[in-house]
This record gives sequence, C-alpha cells and structure tokens, in this order.
Amino acid sequence: MNKTERLFYTDCYLREFEARVIAAGPDPRGWRVVLDRTAFYPESGGQPADRGTLSGVPVVDVVDEEDGIAHIVARQLDGPSVAGQIDWERRFDHMQQHTGQHLLSAAFEKIGNYKTVSFHLGSETSTVDLDSDRLSRRQMDEAEDLANQVIFDDREVRIWFAAADEAARLGLRKPTDREGEIRLVEVPDFDRSACGGTHVSRTGAVGIILVRKFERLKGLTRVEFVCGRRALKAARGDYLTLAEAARLFSGALENVPTLISKQGEELRAAGRAREKLIKRLAEHEAHELWSETGEKGGRRIIRRVFAAEHYDEAKMLAHALTRQPATVALIGVKGTPAALFFAQSAGGTAEMSNVLRQTAAKFGGKGGGIRDFAQGGGFDEARLEDALEFAEGLL
Repeated sequence: MNKTERLFYTDCYLREFEARVIAAGPDPRGWRVVLDRTAFYPESGGQPADRGTLSGVPVVDVVDEEDGIAHIVARQLDGPSVAGQIDWERRFDHMQQHTGQHLLSAAFEKIGNYKTVSFHLGSETSTVDLDSDRLSRRQMDEAEDLANQVIFDDREVRIWFAAADEAARLGLRKPTDREGEIRLVEVPDFDRSACGGTHVSRTGAVGIILVRKFERLKGLTRVEFVCGRRALKAARGDYLTLAEAARLFSGALENVPTLISKQGEELRAAGRAREKLIKRLAEHEAHELWSETGEKGGRRIIRRVFAAEHYDEAKMLAHALTRQPATVALIGVKGTPAALFFAQSAGGTAEMSNVLRQTAAKFGGKGGGIRDFAQGGGFDEARLEDALEFAEGLL
C-alpha cells in the first residue's frame, strides 16, 4: 500500500512543497501520481479537493485512496520527484468556509441543540443540514450573531491529535467512529470536532459569516451561507442590486421594498382591469362573429387563428362564443408549440374533448377537457389551419 504523508494535517498554510513519486500511471483524465508527501487536500467531508500544479503541470483532481493520495494531473510527469504548488486563493477560500461551518454548526447547537447532519462546500455557497424543520428566522439570526461574535473575538483555532478514547472523553460536537489517532479542530470554549479538513489558524481570518437563506426539507432545515471573501462579494452584489432597483424606482434604498409592493399592487390592478376589458371585447367580438357566420346543419361553426401574443384573448373568445346560441368555436393560437381551444354552446351535440383529442393526435399533439370545452395543442403552428379544418370535418 502506497502511503502519503498528509502535510495539510499539521500545516494548512503550506503552499509549496517537494515530494518523491512512489506510484504513477495513466488515467482517463491524464496521469495519476501518488507522492510520499503532499499538501494537496483530497475531496472529503464535504470539502472539495485542492487545485494547483505539480512541477508546473495542472492538478485536475486529488483523490483519497485510504493511506495514499492520488493526484490526477493533465499530462505525464518526468522524474522521480516533483515540486508542488497549491492554488492558494482556492485553498484559503475553502479554509474560510470550512472553519465558518464549524462555528455556525456549533452556534446552532448552542442556541437550540440543533445538530448538523451534513455539510456541503459548493463553488459559490455552502450549506449545512440541521436535524429539525422547526427553525425560525429569529433563530437563524441568533446563530449567525453568535458565530460572528466568535469571529470578532479572533480566537485561536487549535489543531491537534488525540487517541480515540481520549477524544471521546473530551466531548466532541459530533461523535466519531474512527479508531486510532483522531485529528481534532478546536475553538476554545466554543467547539471541538473531529475533522480532517483545512482551517484558518484564528477565527478572525474567517472574516464574517452571512446566512443567505434557509429552507425546510422533510424533517430538516437546509441553511445556505457564505464566509470571508464570498460574504464580501455577496454583500456587494446585494447592495448593487438594491441600488439599481432604487435608481429604477427613483427612490431611496430603504424604500425599495415599499416601492416594489406598491408597483406590484398597481400591476395586479392593471391586470384585473385588462382582464375585464379583454372579456368585454371577447363578448363583443363573439356576437359579431356569430352574426357574420352562416348556419350549417342548425349550428354556426366559427374558426379563427390568433397570434401567439393573443393567447388570453383567444381563450376568452372561445368561452364567449359558447354563450351564443347553437355555436361551435374552433380556435387556434400560434406559438411554439401551437394551442387549440374547442368549445360549444350548452346543449350542443358534439363531444368537444373527443374532437380535440383526435385532432391533437392527428397532428402530433395532445389535449383534453370536458364535453363543452377542451384545450390542448403541442404541434407546429404551421399546421394550425389544417388542424382546424380536420376538426370541423369531425363535426
């Protein structure tokens, strides 16, 4: 078994190192290299793997293989030794997020005994899943405030090793089933956890923790958060968005929610007024079309095709035509895909749902409804006229 010394266990700030190649070979993504020692962190415990270079060749992945760590590089390496360089911006970002997660998880335990059941460090945000779906916004703020206070205290983040039985006696936030020597990450008087990840040396280096949102899942609460530079980027983005909204509303930043609410109500009122107007126009147009259309077999069959932007008007016209005596409406609406509305006056002899299903199936669509009103579509708008002609033939 090829064993790799994990330099990041004792020095998370190590950016460059030299190592000896103890195994190498081809890999579907390039070349696989196992070293006798490495500062590259492999994906584990919710934290993504490091990136960087080995002797100038990009590292595309780092894989934990129990005792050994495999580095997947873009191409074959030459020589028995390598010089490794960590992508420090990525590493430090992960250190901020992971340490921030420890603080936030500990804070949730302290404010309500909510335990973290999983952690994910994403490329933009991170999440923790808590073992309850009953957390409130007030509790989110309380935990966020507590975690940030520990950051502002700039406490030491202590990394040390202890035997499994000793670690169990010390009391860990989350019990571990690991045996042998356990790596512990501790923030004095706040949190002690078994963890193999990379962390900052003092809580102040986390910068700040910002809870972005939370959602209740089945029996859980998922909390999305950002730390450090990510929090700065998110806060700046939020401010710029709010400032642009204020500019568009010609108001102050603090008034944006009120202005949005006011405009929303105005839009809803305008929508209601528009709907009433469309309905009145549909009734008028229905009467005109009925008057202009001759009878066939004791009823009037009205066919019409609308442009895609008049979908609502088309549907209302179909309904309005059913209020005319002895009338069948075959209405098509262009679009991608096209739509159909088939309707008839009460007491009509046709089964409009059957007519629509047969028509839609004939032209590659689908639909259905009830006896006097059906809708569907799903085919090319170029075939609308043929579809309406086919439907009239079924009548």
